[in-house]
Amino acid sequence: MDIMTKGEGYLDFTPDIIKLHFDFRIRAKEYNMAVENGVKTVESFVKLLQSLGFKKEDFKTHSFRVYEETKYDSMRKKDVSLGFAYNQNSNLKFDYDTIKLAQLMTAISKFKDSPRTEIRFELKNPDGAKSQCIDLAYKNAKSKAQAIAKSAGKKLKECVKISYEPFEASVQSKSDFGGLSKTGINGLQLDSAIENVLVPEDIEISEELYCLFIAE
Repeated sequence: MDIMTKGEGYLDFTPDIIKLHFDFRIRAKEYNMAVENGVKTVESFVKLLQSLGFKKEDFKTHSFRVYEETKYDSMRKKDVSLGFAYNQNSNLKFDYDTIKLAQLMTAISKFKDSPRTEIRFELKNPDGAKSQCIDLAYKNAKSKAQAIAKSAGKKLKECVKISYEPFEASVQSKSDFGGLSKTGINGLQLDSAIENVLVPEDIEISEELYCLFIAE
């Protein structure tokens, strides 16, 4: 007798990594001036990070570009130049520490031309967390198969096939690590207030397995 079951495993994990994404946008009328001002701003920002105990290597650049900004002029029926923009997106990651985060955000709020900042709370080892959920999913699938076999007056023998997708359908299984609590920051000021406000949600990880068991 073949028994096909779907196993589900869900667990909540407390974040242990803080990741900040910085979006710098510096504008100027001329290309060279936009580049010069942009580079100076980012260099000053890196020095700020160093003063807080971070290393220059902790500041990782994700993307960088300098482009002309334009706006459509309906009277002239064409795009007109608004100048140039220096845009750099960078990331900073460190172990979960609300005090350190509060100090950093307070310093950023006082920084001239401060970047748009997004905070993400993550896990150091998401694969390990997923493995725990997979284990739970398999145990859940086996428990269901045992119940079915018992009801049919048979004994579960072994699992002969495991898949992330249903055996008889094209529906993709839900296996996700969306895993990010996001908080946009815009000018928070007091260290103590930040520590109290920024309490991240647990990260929910889920896994689903489709198992084929043999019962006799």
